Amino acid sequence: MLTACGQHVVPAVAPPLPSALGPTSCYTTTVAPKNAKATITFYGYPDNTPPGKAIAHPVIHQHAGGDGTYCNPTTFATEKANDATIPYGTKIYVPFIKKYFVREDLCAASGPPVGSGSNGCYRLWFDLWIGGNAHSNVKALVACERRLTPNGKVRVVLDPGPNLPVANAGSIYRNHPAPNGTCN
Repeated sequence: MLTACGQHVVPAVAPPLPSALGPTSCYTTTVAPKNAKATITFYGYPDNTPPGKAIAHPVIHQHAGGDGTYCNPTTFATEKANDATIPYGTKIYVPFIKKYFVREDLCAASGPPVGSGSNGCYRLWFDLWIGGNAHSNVKALVACERRLTPNGKVRVVLDPGPNLPVANAGSIYRNHPAPNGTCN
């Protein structure tokens, strides 16, 4: 369950966008944190299905995004089979990159033809939004995804608290400096 301004909201129901709540509001979880082992991959603008920033179920963002902080977690996707245990709106924290994420997207069954999540998602698998736009260097963005994708399952915190460290708030992939951008 998520709490916003003292009101409880079930995560599967989209809460109002943060901009409607004002600059100091933040959704906090009232569920005890749980550790899990999951497969982690990354996706961005060019290898989203279809390419772009569209997401299956906007919860706090209208399009894929976020800065990885607790109050503005970055979008992630998982498979439909996880709907009951990881409903839209669920926050996770990924310790190896020190960022928060929120489920707002659904993995495509076939997956994109390129990128680290090119086989789609299966079981406990989180595909994390890396960023990018129509002007991104596709090869550099996909190289960033592949470089960050760990081998095997890694620890993920489901329903994390707000006090975990965040490294490099902002998009993981940034278009600047040209021509290859930055992989944070």
